[in-house]
Amino acid sequence: MGCYDDKTEVLTGKGWRLFKNLSPDDEICTLNPSSDIIEFQRPTAIVSFEHHRKLISIRNRTLDIMVTPDHNMYLQSQQDARMHRNNYHFVKARELQTQSQIKRTGIWIGLESEYFTLPSVTLGHLEGRQVVLSATGSLEIPMDKWLAFIGVWLADGSVSGNRDSYRISVAQKSGVKGDRVEGLLLQLPFRFSRGKNEFYCYDKRLGSYLAEFGGAPEKKVPNFVKQLTPTKIRTFLEWFALGDGTLMKNGFRIFYTSSRRLADDIQELLLKVGRLGIVKQRRRGGKIRIVDHHADASRPQFEVLERVRKLESWIDKRDTRTVDYDGTVYCASVKNHIMYVRRNGKPYWCGNTSMYWTRNSPLFENTLLKAKEKLAASKYVGYIDINSIANSKGIFPLEWTSRLGYPTISIQMEGVTSDWGPFLSDLAQGKEAQLKTKKGYQVGVVVAIPPFPFEDEKAFKKYSEDATILFRKTTLNGVHLGEVKDVDGDWHIAGKSGYALVLTGSGASMQEAINSAYQSVRNVMIPNMFYRDDIGQRWFKDVDMLLSWGYL
Repeated sequence: MGCYDDKTEVLTGKGWRLFKNLSPDDEICTLNPSSDIIEFQRPTAIVSFEHHRKLISIRNRTLDIMVTPDHNMYLQSQQDARMHRNNYHFVKARELQTQSQIKRTGIWIGLESEYFTLPSVTLGHLEGRQVVLSATGSLEIPMDKWLAFIGVWLADGSVSGNRDSYRISVAQKSGVKGDRVEGLLLQLPFRFSRGKNEFYCYDKRLGSYLAEFGGAPEKKVPNFVKQLTPTKIRTFLEWFALGDGTLMKNGFRIFYTSSRRLADDIQELLLKVGRLGIVKQRRRGGKIRIVDHHADASRPQFEVLERVRKLESWIDKRDTRTVDYDGTVYCASVKNHIMYVRRNGKPYWCGNTSMYWTRNSPLFENTLLKAKEKLAASKYVGYIDINSIANSKGIFPLEWTSRLGYPTISIQMEGVTSDWGPFLSDLAQGKEAQLKTKKGYQVGVVVAIPPFPFEDEKAFKKYSEDATILFRKTTLNGVHLGEVKDVDGDWHIAGKSGYALVLTGSGASMQEAINSAYQSVRNVMIPNMFYRDDIGQRWFKDVDMLLSWGYL
């Protein structure tokens, strides 16, 4: 079973977490392999077990990976990378090629919002001997202005006081930056004054909101910022960098903070704007110089290095070592099968514990491969299938057949991209037949009508005989015929079994294949049709057991 060591973290909706602290309610940052869109999904399983064997370590300037040898690495070959093919797939860590490229970015959609609503607070004042309470009312602020303010305040701001009175400050000297900040503050509905090296105001509504996001060592990005579109997030990052950032000559920025959580949040935001952030911790002590001002460095300092070019990273075989490990390993399963993880501040996309891709199959090697020589000696040409039960005790064959089964053949046809005619002709002539297939998963759903799965001629005549098959849309992708006849260009039910159609779908993940198949099912209209709605769901549990038994 593929897993990570105890120092690998995974990005969730609540920030970075060590796998040992992951809960079923956490939403994990995942990558949709067909669209490269970033999606947050709850885990379908969380895995941990003791591992007293070898791990594979991959370390270079941009990566730090520590996984079990059978872990699924999400990467593309050197040739595909050079040709910009974006042909990422899963390869076992132990099967890495000389050079591969690992993915580290994605596409974030986010929510568009034009205004931020600052919540109302209650104010009190004396009238005689009595305190009279009144609500301030909420306040709508243009989102771009608010994001700019939150960015510069998290970088250089503070809030002090108590729930009756708050003082909000933004540290900033005179000069170009100070003028920019002053221009921004003048566009906000707060009365900021200019001090010696700061701007400040007193506002309970603003102060009570900002107090939620901590003092310098505990600061964090408000969650609403992380949900916005990349354009909005860029505004926040621009103004944060104005306060605590450095723009380097070749176009990338370094963000500085004394808050580990804030550094982690900046790293997440860089992912969502199509960039990459690497977090580094420094222990300098005293003061550090940031462009035009000094900052206190008595506490641990964090730097987030932005990458704007060479966003993906190379894995060289020379960076790979096999190391001893004695402890717990961890992983989780998600529907997209690809998670955003990091080790020592260096993030990358990597596989989870469920989906696999391998050139070798222990199931095949322990069943059909054993018959290869006998079949070749007999000059057999054709199809061979073996159904088996697999559990922790072994693989137990049930049925051996040379017949194309149903709906198996329909599902297999969904996954084959070769032309069937030339392929079967080459087989029959004893030629070296080339079978090309899709990567990923294929799923098939049988659509039936009464009396299926029983034999009942009366029920068939009453409910199903000569029923017409209609489609909501004209596309017939993934449609495979059962007992169907053509009547003047229309499809009608034939036979007596009620076995009507098989609808298939493909995907880079099991969930994607399931969604594709059921989308085709929803396109079909037959009176009294029925079908199972749980096809493929057991895979998410069964695959973990098959992996743990060493069959995948």
